[in-house]
Amino acid sequence: MSHRKRRSPRRRAVLLTGAAVAVLAVAGLAVATFPRGGQQAGLGGAQSASDNHSLAPGSASASPGSPDRHPSPGASSGSGPGGTAPGGHPAGTAWQLIPSQGAYLGAYVEPTSYTPGATIAAVRSFQRTVGAPITLVHTYHPWNSPFPNSADRYFVDSGKVLLLTWSGTPDTRKIVAGDYDGEIRARAEAVERLGHPILMEFRHEMDRPNLQWAVHGPKNFIAAWDHIRSIFSQVGADNVGWVWCPTGWGFSSGRAQAFYPGNNEVDWVCADIYSASSRQPLQVAAEPFLRWAKTTGKPIMIGEFAANGSSSSWSSWLLAAGELAGTDRQIKGMAYFDANGTDSQGRSFQYWLGGSGSALQTFGEMLSWPVFHPVISASQ
Repeated sequence: MSHRKRRSPRRRAVLLTGAAVAVLAVAGLAVATFPRGGQQAGLGGAQSASDNHSLAPGSASASPGSPDRHPSPGASSGSGPGGTAPGGHPAGTAWQLIPSQGAYLGAYVEPTSYTPGATIAAVRSFQRTVGAPITLVHTYHPWNSPFPNSADRYFVDSGKVLLLTWSGTPDTRKIVAGDYDGEIRARAEAVERLGHPILMEFRHEMDRPNLQWAVHGPKNFIAAWDHIRSIFSQVGADNVGWVWCPTGWGFSSGRAQAFYPGNNEVDWVCADIYSASSRQPLQVAAEPFLRWAKTTGKPIMIGEFAANGSSSSWSSWLLAAGELAGTDRQIKGMAYFDANGTDSQGRSFQYWLGGSGSALQTFGEMLSWPVFHPVISASQ
């Protein structure tokens, strides 16, 4: 049974309110300062759609998988595939993407079609609409889809941080057995040739009960994660910062933690976090994950975030969500999930900001906040 999420491509035409038009003229630029040349975020691009979406707690009836033993945070003293460089940084160039100050604010932006050109156009349109550039773009690629593609290249060449999710439902046992080694090696070689550091997730939301037919529980997921990292290391693709990203609600039940590969196999810890409604602050929805994440000492990414319910309250909800990055300095990146569609259980969701002029204005204002002007220090 397929659990892929389906969305109907649509035009992203936006009718701006007077307030939203005003923000086009006044919103500040969110700039990420990088070592070697001081690149800043321009009008970049994104690619593809998430094939899955966080289900509401308790919505799936399948078994969550057994709590197999796995390396606890910091338990291993050696470095794994890709490893950790002296000083606690990831080996290679990916450590350069960890801000010494501030955090990235970005988004996955749903395109009209899942092509590189449409993806670039969607992100450019989003930035024009909110009146400021985003510093991070989240893209998704199905398991059998080659990456990076031309949109990903456009994105990193324009100075943005790419959060690339390698999704789909590959069988973790087949990964470990070597059945996919050719595909994994090809992706690793292509990423190495990209010549830019990127952030990458393998099989986000792996803790979801309805994925266990392919994930086969924590032990097999961790073995597959290690196997993929090992191949990337073998081909010299050390420009990847590995981002581990289960569901946010999986931390409430204790299910998500069992899938953690260990501090020496993970560079960023992450969760996809959705508020049940705009009456539930993101801080509340994220609290179980953030409490656990502090034990790892790793930089934190909110890989997807949005609120269910009426868009009339999104503006105030977004303002409070943005404040989270200022109060929790371990958070180094946040990516809004700007899309409508149906989840893997056939239920509709609507998170597209284009239907709310006040929410668009708020997002543009947030991009001008000092906390969302991340600074990268070459000497950190």
